[in-house]
Amino acid sequence: MRGALPDRAAALLALTASLVFAERPAKPAGAVPPDARALLSRVEKAYTASPSFTARFVQTYAPAGFAPAAPETGRVTMQAPDRVRFEYDGPEGKLFAFDGKAARQYVAADRQMIVKTLSASERERLPLLFFESTEAVLARYEAFAAEGADGLVEVSLTPRSVGDPARIVLSVASTGEVRRLVVTDGAGNRTTFDFSQRSAGSRRPPSDFAPKPPSGTNVISE
Repeated sequence: MRGALPDRAAALLALTASLVFAERPAKPAGAVPPDARALLSRVEKAYTASPSFTARFVQTYAPAGFAPAAPETGRVTMQAPDRVRFEYDGPEGKLFAFDGKAARQYVAADRQMIVKTLSASERERLPLLFFESTEAVLARYEAFAAEGADGLVEVSLTPRSVGDPARIVLSVASTGEVRRLVVTDGAGNRTTFDFSQRSAGSRRPPSDFAPKPPSGTNVISE
């Protein structure tokens, strides 16, 4: 009887394997890969179809060679052509806003606001790409699309000329909604935004993207 146990175990293993692989049918031969140009066009339409959009986000920063930092959460407001506002959860009262020209980072707990004109590479780290025409994006980046997880398609963008960021990856739903944005700089540092609960809204006032700090705030211009 002892000699029969290995045979039974092998038969059970073979049966289990056949059931597992039966649940994963192979893609049909000649399946057409996703079209990066069409997906980028779908993203643009999805984010310019309404005056503004809001969504929940989870932001994770992973320095090259180190474990990712603790994620931050909050709500983002996006408005074409180049406006964005991140309101972070937590007691610090952290806020980041960009009005198309200058970025403002305010931390209520520190009573400090930093105002800075962003360079082209710094602008690329924000979800402003969502508003751009396909032609404008492809003029700066080479694009490749591939099937991703959870029914999403990953669009990888690499710059046509040397510079930062080194790579941008968008995880796009069939509707054109971007569920994840991953930006990797030239040093290998990676910032990931996961988006959820996107909803359309009315046009926001300019003050949302160029907030004025309370009286007594230390304002630093860079």
